[in-house]
Amino acid sequence: MTIKERILNRLAESEKVELAVGDELKVLASKTDAISKKLNQELDEAFEPIRRIEKISESIPSKINGFKDFTKSLQKMELQYSKDVQKLKSAEQDLGVKIERPKALDVAVKKLEYLQRLESDFRKEINDFIRFSKKYR
Repeated sequence: MTIKERILNRLAESEKVELAVGDELKVLASKTDAISKKLNQELDEAFEPIRRIEKISESIPSKINGFKDFTKSLQKMELQYSKDVQKLKSAEQDLGVKIERPKALDVAVKKLEYLQRLESDFRKEINDFIRFSKKYR
């Protein structure tokens, strides 16, 4: 009998030999699974602020309604101012004398000018609101 045959006979008679195939792969799979759980938690935490922004963004109004009423009222003031100035001119022509401008008209004009500047500010703010709100809807 050759040496090779004797070794094979002894192996057949002796303990069964198991190969360690797959053990390292099993360890690596376990480590990779742990890393995936950590990554999943990290992603969940990263999305949390976005979820809060989405929830808050639902409460952003789609439009500003009061501006229309404001501009209508301002237009009425402007029209009334024109009428009052015309009345004053007509009275001056009818009487043939220069009439001193009533103090109430000066006060009203200052208020009108203030409200006109405010209208411009409101327009800018509403345009900013529309532009910014589009980012979150």
